[in-house]
Amino acid sequence: MVTAGVVESIVGMVATVTPELMISPLVEAQGVLRNLEGDRLQRLMKGITVLAVGPGLGTDGDASEFARELVAKTEVPVVIDADGLNAFAGKTELLQGAGRTMVLTPHPGEMARLAGMTVKQVEADRIGLARRFATEHGLTLVLKGWRTLVAHPDGSVAVNTTGNPSMAKGGSGDILTGIVAAMLAQFPNDVARAVEAAVYLHGLAGDFAAHAMDEHTVLATDTVKHLSDAFRYRVKDADGLTWICGLHGQNFRRHGTAQ
Repeated sequence: MVTAGVVESIVGMVATVTPELMISPLVEAQGVLRNLEGDRLQRLMKGITVLAVGPGLGTDGDASEFARELVAKTEVPVVIDADGLNAFAGKTELLQGAGRTMVLTPHPGEMARLAGMTVKQVEADRIGLARRFATEHGLTLVLKGWRTLVAHPDGSVAVNTTGNPSMAKGGSGDILTGIVAAMLAQFPNDVARAVEAAVYLHGLAGDFAAHAMDEHTVLATDTVKHLSDAFRYRVKDADGLTWICGLHGQNFRRHGTAQ
């Protein structure tokens, strides 16, 4: 079950677009989200086992402060993306995964803001930067882009090779956030494989979408339509290797733990 926390003014719109969602109205007064006061947070989090923060949040009013406080005042596994990440730019000391599962899913621009550097610097040392950030903050970092990286708190880094340029469009990252959260909800005690599987399946669904359509025309929601193809796809490995092959002989390699 997925519950969407949205401001009261758009509850009807969201419910109409996606009727499968449960809706939890967020109280808003003069641009301020008043949902962390008193017992409102407890009511908001009732029955929630995984939290996804950021997509659709925006930065108006106290949205960024709301994101930071929501992360600080909850203990369930959390996936942070989009404006949830931007809320921590210049405040990364607040991102500490010790004692809880925390997953960040930045694209290079968001990573640059978090790390206080340029996108060019991020791209120049993707594996090194992802590994350092993950180990220093005790969290899992999904650095999106060509060959999306999944860096873990122990220093290991997985390199995903599914996905294609058609996925470099608005909304793709939001869908990945949802898949990661869904996998964590189902496999809370196997975080590394849950996140890696989510990244792999997301990219593979994008590959199926591009194969069925064209890279120029694939939209983020087209990827969702091909998730079932990704789940059904199997690869037989005669050599007993632990690589997962994509549509074009690609693979998912794991870099060892940092020494």
